[in-house]
Amino acid sequence: MIRKFLRFPAVFTIATFLFGGLITFSSCKVSHTQLQVLQPADIMLPAHFQKFILVDRTRPPKTTQGQAINIIEGLLTGEGVFQDRWGAEDCLEGLRQELTRTPRYTVTIAPVDTSLKGTGTRQMAAPLDWKTVARMLNNDTATALVVLEAFDSNTNILNEVAQIPQRAADGTTTNVPGIRAIGRVNVYSVWRIYDLKHKTIVDQYPQESQQQFDNTGINAQIAESGLPTKRQMVSRAGVSAGIQYGHRIAPQWIWVAREYYRKGNPEMKSAARLVRFNGWQQATDTWNKQATNADRKIAGRASFNMALAAEQSGDIDLALQWIDRAIQFGDRRAPRYQQILQQRKFEIQKLEEQMKSKK
Repeated sequence: MIRKFLRFPAVFTIATFLFGGLITFSSCKVSHTQLQVLQPADIMLPAHFQKFILVDRTRPPKTTQGQAINIIEGLLTGEGVFQDRWGAEDCLEGLRQELTRTPRYTVTIAPVDTSLKGTGTRQMAAPLDWKTVARMLNNDTATALVVLEAFDSNTNILNEVAQIPQRAADGTTTNVPGIRAIGRVNVYSVWRIYDLKHKTIVDQYPQESQQQFDNTGINAQIAESGLPTKRQMVSRAGVSAGIQYGHRIAPQWIWVAREYYRKGNPEMKSAARLVRFNGWQQATDTWNKQATNADRKIAGRASFNMALAAEQSGDIDLALQWIDRAIQFGDRRAPRYQQILQQRKFEIQKLEEQMKSKK
């Protein structure tokens, strides 16, 4: 028997802090909401890590040859001299910003004057020796050294014919031939994470990402003038690449979409209105009663909504019980939600493993 859901649990656990906020919007017979959940990292890092130090190793050695290669590359590609250097800094900053949002680790960026020299190209240098790693970490084995080993960007601007809206003097809008300017930035970065305690590299990850910028105009010049500068595009693409790597190595807060029934009978409509004003407890009481309605469709919808209420409170096992009941009533949306809840249960188990070593 499914236990009644009269009030949300007050005990603080990993599950209960997964859901930090809700945004709702409606359409047809269902309403939609967004839940903020803590998503586990893509990979499992060693449990003894408590902090990160981030280091840029993308700059070439201070030699005439190394600097000349970067200048020539900038001139030949049209990227601009030092553009990748700035892009690498933005990439590291994007990672730092993302890691400050995780409840698992603390993070700092090594000062510029302690940055390590690499190749200055998309090719990695050999791994750092452990004396250098120990110096960078001040012999702290609870800190991971996260190194951006290589960074390279390529920017292309393309034009294509497009129909663009144009407003006439009488206030009407018509589509006229024009140009869409497209700025595409491809970023290639390589990361290594050094574990001083075990003297191993726990992650070596080449990453490719792309970001696109669009603008329209009546001709190519106007369309292109509305794009960010190449420097700005590389900067934003670099930040985005850093954010992506942040999701790989640390738990992060994300928003996920959910739906619930807002129609069926007057009681279901009333409960839906309560949810819009964050009245989850009263809505849950209504759904709990309607889950035994003689009308199987209403009972199924109410059970579906009870599953959402259980997930919203952090009780995934109870949510799975309620969604099983909705399936038994033949609710057509329930099987898909069941898969989502099963995946969430798996992610929560993974997250608990990643969080349990936090000091």
